[in-house]
Amino acid sequence: MHLKDTLLKVNRNGIYCAVGDFYIDPWRGVDRAVVTHGHSDHARPGSRLYLSCKKSELILRERLWERISMQTAEYGEEVSVNGVRVSFHP
Repeated sequence: MHLKDTLLKVNRNGIYCAVGDFYIDPWRGVDRAVVTHGHSDHARPGSRLYLSCKKSELILRERLWERISMQTAEYGEEVSVNGVRVSFHP
């Protein structure tokens, strides 16, 4: 596999999945952020939509303000983001 064929790439906003059009733990606000957990170095404000584990929801809402648009999933549950399967694991 060539580097240009990888699913994830790093750019100025963070780790980007072009196929799914989302960022994983973005460094700044983006359209769609997949947040792996509620630590401040992973959960940054300013994104339009957040996807995270259900167990992280309360801390993320507290950290990022309650009015964020958020979708959550249980551990092990698969969520399709533009055809890319995403799941969270402890």
